[in-house]
Amino acid sequence: MFTIPRANVIDSDEGFSVEVLLPDGLLYKEGTKILHIESDRVIGPAILGMYKDTIRAWDPPDDGIVINKRKRDRIVDNIRRAFRFRGIEIEVV
Repeated sequence: MFTIPRANVIDSDEGFSVEVLLPDGLLYKEGTKILHIESDRVIGPAILGMYKDTIRAWDPPDDGIVINKRKRDRIVDNIRRAFRFRGIEIEVV
């Protein structure tokens, strides 16, 4: 289940959250780990484009933990589900 604790933040009861950082980024949190992801506003059916190739490793102090393809795909899916909860589709490039 998702909740919106404050503007631009979507929390999941699965232990992750997504925050839109203006003008061009997302902040993904999973437990105590943090990840900044590049994104842009787009014109079209989706209003946000997310760059999955920027998902490589967690931010410090967990930057030694590499994010493999399987984990990256799960993070992308979590973010997509969070935005769908808000009625927003994202484009993943």
